[in-house]
Amino acid sequence: MEENMRNKKIFAAACAALSAAVIFAGCGKTPADVTPDNPDKPADTEVFREGYYSLREKKVENADVTGDYLFNCLYLSGGEAIWYETDLTGRSEKSGTYTATNEEVTVEIGIRSYRFDYEKGTLTFGGKINKMNVNMSYTYTENYVLPSAEGGATFTEELFGESKEENFYNYCPTALIEGDTMHVWYCSNEKSGNVTDFIAYRQGKLNAAGKWEFSEKKLVLSPSEKNSGKWDSRHTCDPSVVKGEFSYNGEKYAYLMAYLGCKTSDNTRNEVGLAVAKTPDGEWVKVGDQPIANFYMSADYGENRWGYGQPSLIAENGKGKVILFYSMGAAKTCTIAEEWDFSDLNNPVRLHRAELKERGVVNASGSQDCINNADFAYDPVRGKLYCIKEDGPYPTDGGVNWIAGSNTILALNVGDNFDLLFSGETYQWEKVDTLTKDLTSSPRNHNACIVKSASGYLTNAYRIPVLYTAADLAESYPDWALGGQWPSLHTYRIHGAFFDIR
Repeated sequence: MEENMRNKKIFAAACAALSAAVIFAGCGKTPADVTPDNPDKPADTEVFREGYYSLREKKVENADVTGDYLFNCLYLSGGEAIWYETDLTGRSEKSGTYTATNEEVTVEIGIRSYRFDYEKGTLTFGGKINKMNVNMSYTYTENYVLPSAEGGATFTEELFGESKEENFYNYCPTALIEGDTMHVWYCSNEKSGNVTDFIAYRQGKLNAAGKWEFSEKKLVLSPSEKNSGKWDSRHTCDPSVVKGEFSYNGEKYAYLMAYLGCKTSDNTRNEVGLAVAKTPDGEWVKVGDQPIANFYMSADYGENRWGYGQPSLIAENGKGKVILFYSMGAAKTCTIAEEWDFSDLNNPVRLHRAELKERGVVNASGSQDCINNADFAYDPVRGKLYCIKEDGPYPTDGGVNWIAGSNTILALNVGDNFDLLFSGETYQWEKVDTLTKDLTSSPRNHNACIVKSASGYLTNAYRIPVLYTAADLAESYPDWALGGQWPSLHTYRIHGAFFDIR
């Protein structure tokens, strides 16, 4: 009897243990998963970890902007939060606080609150920032070392240039971003005090401090031989560059440059030519003996007219099809757009040509204006064509009446292609923002460009970085040794600015 009762107790205990195992298995838990402090929490559920979380992905209105950052990370420890971001416009460090559970982390920066879901070392955010839909995720990074660096220039400072004790000038840039590298081509002179325009190049590297470190100046395109009579024997300037696939004289080239050239010294008979290179710093090879936009042979030609120049390029398909924009100063002042197939530069094919319509085009004060001396970039996310153009009329104070004081950024809805420009249909530009001395603190701001991708696209659909030429007034240098335009001309230097767009 006692033996039978003992066997029943053993059997009951075994059944109880088996039942418990079945119950835990049905809930996805086993007895080993239960912690003493939290019997409902599986032991393999990772608790929140303090330390650095580095950006894995960020999208703004579904546009991926992850590549815009040199680095982007969150530091979370002991209730302290620091958000580090470094992109082409600089480095920011925003301090705040956070609270955390094993499922959620809330970061407070100033008056803003960001709620992240937390799971196995990953922070995930989805919500509104600056009235835009933003999705981003950060991953815990063990033994992360916060990058640091010294030196360089911030994007909004003077980026590079010779001593202003001498007579050099730097102006009219074009700039492409490839990773953490900014390629800048611009107009400069070779010898102090001599006004002969060459196209120069510098390569900028973004460092961990959010500053740009530029290489030394390299002259990459020169005027043709003096007294040769060639169309670009006096000046070569106003470059614009895109990356694609181009063939010339049996060679393959990755970069195409359009530039202004002339054979006069009186601001007449400007024309647009092409050059190609395999690398950004050259060797640059001029294409043919004649300009691609030939003013002298056109119906617009007049002996005392300014001509064609100040080109801007967009690589339409990343290969050989290109949109070429350029200013025209003839019977009227306007901008021409041409679509070309430059795949075979020995046999270029012009597909379309049109004068840009100017409905909605205004200057910084809101008055009607024309599109002139402009640079263009395409935004495939929104289907918009953007331009930054100089404003007229030019100011005349301070002994400087030949350059602009402000620039206006405009946008045009074009959709998935550029057909609208050549369709003959009516369209209207919208004003986006302005570049004025209120932003730059410079009395003259001229010859600007949009910093864009190698194809000529915006690098970020919600921020437009630009480079512009800042200049002082002549009256600021009353005792300057050289006369003419030199008191102002020797101060021409390239700076950056950026504009957030909604």
